[in-house]
Amino acid sequence: MTDSVLILVVEDETLIEEVVVLGLEDAGYAVATAHTAEEAIASLEKTDSTVRAIVTDVNLVPNKLTGWDVARRARELTADIPIVYMSGASGHEWTSHGVPNSVLIAKPFAIGQIVTAVSQLLNAGGPTVGE
Repeated sequence: MTDSVLILVVEDETLIEEVVVLGLEDAGYAVATAHTAEEAIASLEKTDSTVRAIVTDVNLVPNKLTGWDVARRARELTADIPIVYMSGASGHEWTSHGVPNSVLIAKPFAIGQIVTAVSQLLNAGGPTVGE
């Protein structure tokens, strides 16, 4: 059952955040949000953090830290935590930062892509090919 699975959504654009949160909640996941990489990292560093997966925008404007920084810190804390990246950037950026047990979803996307990626990563514990 997905009710106990907490997903951290890191997105600086309110509309995109709302769509992702609603999609994940409709799929039965619990969702926490952060608008900056700093907020996300602080949430992950809490000793009682129960975050099981992360959905993060790559470019979090205007902050100095990015979704890559969130992922790097998350992997220091929990080596195999699934991560879904959202980005409007080109594929070469992804290949230079690619991380196991993660997927890149290009913007614009259908919310079903995010939900499917989270579900597959959580269930398989391995990489999923993004669109």
